[in-house]
Amino acid sequence: MKKITSCILPLLIIAATSCGWHLRGAPKNFPPGSELYISAQDPRSDIAEELTRLLQNAGVPMAPTPEQADYALIIHEEIERKRTVSVDAKGRASEYELITSALYSVRDSGGRWLLNNAEADVYRTLVWDDDEIVSKGEEERLMREEMRRELIGRIIDRLRRIDVSATAEDRSY
Repeated sequence: MKKITSCILPLLIIAATSCGWHLRGAPKNFPPGSELYISAQDPRSDIAEELTRLLQNAGVPMAPTPEQADYALIIHEEIERKRTVSVDAKGRASEYELITSALYSVRDSGGRWLLNNAEADVYRTLVWDDDEIVSKGEEERLMREEMRRELIGRIIDRLRRIDVSATAEDRSY
């Protein structure tokens, strides 16, 4: 039994590492000890607030002011849209497409743009029923919260891929 266990454990470890699985955490591409400052055009930005909280909890040092930061993430715009996808026989909306977007940039303390006007989008479809307005309204609210979390995850993933040492000519983003 011990021999089987000693053979299976290394195989599981190899399988887990070879498939690309890894713990998701804070961006590791910024130099150790560098501080990040997050700002938003909208002072009540849910995305900036949540990003700050998540990155702080992940151990990323946050600067108290933009002047003290080594890097700054600027959220230029947050957009929540809703458009009609289909209508019923009476001409009422029966399906909506929900869209949550953010336009953001990252710059270093020298003013060099590492990422300029990047956009992240999340789309969902909401089936609507006028007979269930209250529950569908709550479903939309919950869906928007989930979309915001996914959008934040996409921004963090994008932060991970920034090559802070690349020259402007070498950057492909």
